[in-house]
Amino acid sequence: MKVFRTCTEVREGNSEQRQGGDSRPLEEFRSVPAYVLLGDPGAGKSTTFEVECEALGDEACVIPARRFLNVKLKKHPEWRGKTLFIDGLDEVRAGSSNTCTPFDRICRRLDALDRPRFRLSCREADWLGANDRKHLEYVSPDSAVVVLRLDPLTDSDIDSILNDYPGIDDAQAFIALAHEKGVAGFLTNPQTLELLAKVVGAGDKWPASRKDLFKKACAQMVYEQNEEHQAAKALNNPPDSADLLDAAGRLCAVQLISGAAGWTLHGTGEESYPASDRCDYDHREMIRPVLATKLFKGVSNNRLAPVHRHIAEFLAARYIAGVIENGLSADRVKALITGQDGIVVTEMRELSAWLAAHCQGVRLESIEQDPIGVGLYGNIREFSLEEKHALLVALNREASRPGSSVWGWATAFRALATSDMEPEFRKILASSSREEAHQWVVCLALLVLKEGEYLPGFSRLLLEIVRDDTRWPRVNYAALETFIHSNPDSADKTNKLKTLLADVQSGNVSDPDKRLLAILLTRLYPRELPPSEVWDYLSGEEDDEEGEWIGEW
Repeated sequence: MKVFRTCTEVREGNSEQRQGGDSRPLEEFRSVPAYVLLGDPGAGKSTTFEVECEALGDEACVIPARRFLNVKLKKHPEWRGKTLFIDGLDEVRAGSSNTCTPFDRICRRLDALDRPRFRLSCREADWLGANDRKHLEYVSPDSAVVVLRLDPLTDSDIDSILNDYPGIDDAQAFIALAHEKGVAGFLTNPQTLELLAKVVGAGDKWPASRKDLFKKACAQMVYEQNEEHQAAKALNNPPDSADLLDAAGRLCAVQLISGAAGWTLHGTGEESYPASDRCDYDHREMIRPVLATKLFKGVSNNRLAPVHRHIAEFLAARYIAGVIENGLSADRVKALITGQDGIVVTEMRELSAWLAAHCQGVRLESIEQDPIGVGLYGNIREFSLEEKHALLVALNREASRPGSSVWGWATAFRALATSDMEPEFRKILASSSREEAHQWVVCLALLVLKEGEYLPGFSRLLLEIVRDDTRWPRVNYAALETFIHSNPDSADKTNKLKTLLADVQSGNVSDPDKRLLAILLTRLYPRELPPSEVWDYLSGEEDDEEGEWIGEW
């Protein structure tokens, strides 16, 4: 079903924080001449573009970024004068310092089209912030570009999608079970929500991780559920599902690394859609059958592509990991997906991260090269203590760099917050350093702990950090929110919060922006702090700024 999404504007100079203006419906930006839509993998950028383009009718068209770059403009006069939805910058940019990058070519083509109204989608991890914004402004109709971040699905969105999904009888019960099973993070992303519904709705067990979710979903898609096809295949020794998944992985790996868009089923094919029989594979008899499964979709007559790029990256990594385990040099694989500087090229980041999830032999190197990618696109739940430690060290290095965005991705790294990692986090939080770089590292650690499993040993330290005025105020706020979210409700917890509230009110605990007060009142009111008492904490706020804050609260 169609869900009309909301977004948040990423204001210039604020991209390192996952915050900006207020959340607004994307449709409110239809009058904006040019905007960029950022989102996580599977967040629904392509689907959202289709919905927005349909709303504009003949005045707009959606163009995959790869196609926008590879066709001759003179053959598409219909693009002129329309709003162009260019989808998938992240899928074509090469992560190179060369000036002739796909991003530069997109800018030049927009200029050649006399600077039409445009919308450009990109994974957030692959957006280069102020630098990309500046170059797009040169080709914008009004020399300005609005950058928007696609919000996660709301509770209402999730409920609507599940109510329309076959096999899900009770959306609220499904959501409650997802929280109980510890996979609630899958609900707010359209792709993982759909995969979760597909897996659980088909009677499979609840997945324990993102890797498990993709594994179960691919197993569902490769299984032919059409009864007539099943009957026909039963007479002809249908191929084993495991063999089909290997064949799909081989096709996806060749396609992704070569830069092809898909495969031509019959005939000679072309550069973007080579003939499927050109895929050098020992089990060629598997190629045609796997292309007929739900892992692939038709894009035009005789042309097929993976049902979704994220599925292709998962399957490709799964296949490559198996080949490495059977003797292929991991260095040869890395050479195919890295640039001259040894860094994984942008369009291969998810493939590399999934490879780290599937193949322990390349994991430590992948963590060193691209720790953010490993966390965002792969699966760190199954990492060893050594690998978790290496990832935390690499993330701390990234967090300490000026303008880093890593700390805003804490949710992706919540699997680091486990009991065996407690000494590593304690070392960070208890450090006497108050240097700017370390303050950012503490922010990241607190946000990861907030999202991770309950670690009771941190409760006292967190409250000490809240009261420590030698730290940044944002560190104090993050420590309080982490204490609240990571400790189960109890009388002892309530008493500690009330004591802290009294100390904030009396001035014994510094709270220059009244943020600690707001967090505490929001948590305690009205169950632990009745209306008859709450005004004691709001009285005396007489200046304009504080009066405005009270009204907002």
